[in-house]
Amino acid sequence: MTQISLQLSLPHEAMFLILPYLPLFELLSMSQVCKSFRDALKHDILPWLNIIVDKPINTRFSDEFLVKIMSKAKGRLNVVALRNCFKITDEGLLQVIASNPLINKVLLGFK
Repeated sequence: MTQISLQLSLPHEAMFLILPYLPLFELLSMSQVCKSFRDALKHDILPWLNIIVDKPINTRFSDEFLVKIMSKAKGRLNVVALRNCFKITDEGLLQVIASNPLINKVLLGFK
């Protein structure tokens, strides 16, 4: 692989600065856009340290999906905010908390 083709296949550095500020729905959508975005989200832990689950995916968010998404933080999750996530049980949330000892904020919102 030539130097130019290698540079074209790698994600741009600016992407790593933007990813942590995107909502969860956008992160999940971006992972489906192209291989470059998928690889960036797969290998960068920063976007997964503060997870806010809100519309439009909150009503479909289950314990299984919660554990899968939160595992992307590799035990270093800081913030979990679940807004109107009616399918999340106490057991699912406790499983996430147990596997992420660095959590310092858990926000649960119901309207």
